Amino acid sequence: MHGLAKAQAALGHAVEVYTTNVDGPGVSPTPLGARVDLDGVGVTYFATGLGRRLYRSPAMGEALRRHAADFDILHLHSVFLWPTLAAARIARRSGAPYVLSPHGMLVASLVRAKSALVKSAWIALFERRTIREAAALHLASRREAEDLRAFRFDLPPLAVIGHGVDAAELRTEQTIGDDIAAAIAGGPFILAFGRIDWKKNLAALIEAVALTPDLRCVIAGNDEHGQAGELARLAARLGVSERITIVARQIGEPDRTALYRACACLALVSLNENFGNVALEAMSHGRPVVVSRTTGAAEAVASARAGVVVAPDAGSIARGLAIIAADAHAAEEMGARGRVAVERRWSWTAVAAEMVAHYEDVLKQSSLRGVP
Repeated sequence: MHGLAKAQAALGHAVEVYTTNVDGPGVSPTPLGARVDLDGVGVTYFATGLGRRLYRSPAMGEALRRHAADFDILHLHSVFLWPTLAAARIARRSGAPYVLSPHGMLVASLVRAKSALVKSAWIALFERRTIREAAALHLASRREAEDLRAFRFDLPPLAVIGHGVDAAELRTEQTIGDDIAAAIAGGPFILAFGRIDWKKNLAALIEAVALTPDLRCVIAGNDEHGQAGELARLAARLGVSERITIVARQIGEPDRTALYRACACLALVSLNENFGNVALEAMSHGRPVVVSRTTGAAEAVASARAGVVVAPDAGSIARGLAIIAADAHAAEEMGARGRVAVERRWSWTAVAAEMVAHYEDVLKQSSLRGVP
């Protein structure tokens, strides 16, 4: 979201962000209720009250009530959270049109798999109305649009606009973490980067590694639900512990870029992913991508011929990884095409301009319908 806001501000638009100070189990050390300039974007942080798990923030609600009508358009991010619900209702009362981005959270299979009763009740009580009253829904891929239609909501106009990426620069004087340095030092590897979560289908990736001799894999990312231990035990059962390295922590810079630059390719084989920015990040570093067809980024990878699209099962993943490993020259060409595609199509500047054009269309349509 910040990549989008920063690029919109750079294009000359006034962008303000309201968010909470929730930061993992704690809070961020930021001033509350005071506007902070962050890359040209005005960001205001609000404390959460009772109902922290839903990011409930009465102070944010009060600020929204005072200022919602000051903005041409509101862009609400995520669902199943209090700020989205509150902002949608306040925007409606203020006559301010809003665009809603579910960010891949409205997928029937995922709703059924986790907190099904609570989420189903929330949808019935709140989310259907939030969706119905939106001026438009922003979806990151056609895949996400298909998942959303399965709910049979009364839908407003849909806009499919992908995400963008900023390539990071790694200076030689920067020091990377010891665990990352050790992972890289082991030789060529496949990288799986992002949250360590069942949705990421990492068990199938490990099984695919077991089917592919001499292949090494590094899994790196935040382990919010304690999945890393289970994956390590699976690797041990399959006899590939020496070829699987798991770095279960939040990965920031410069570790992030070091992993991208050192890997042979990125594997993004999620069971469902509304987009998958890590695919673009890998492409921006000139790395080929093995991506499951159940991710929104698969279309971008395929159109750029920047990698291999596979089914989300171990056999298909193994065949995709083998294609990358078998021909270093072809893999290098995939990476080069991916880098060009990111520069031409998937920069945040390009995506921000596309989103602004969408806002302008929303405002035009709202005006035609007589909405203030």
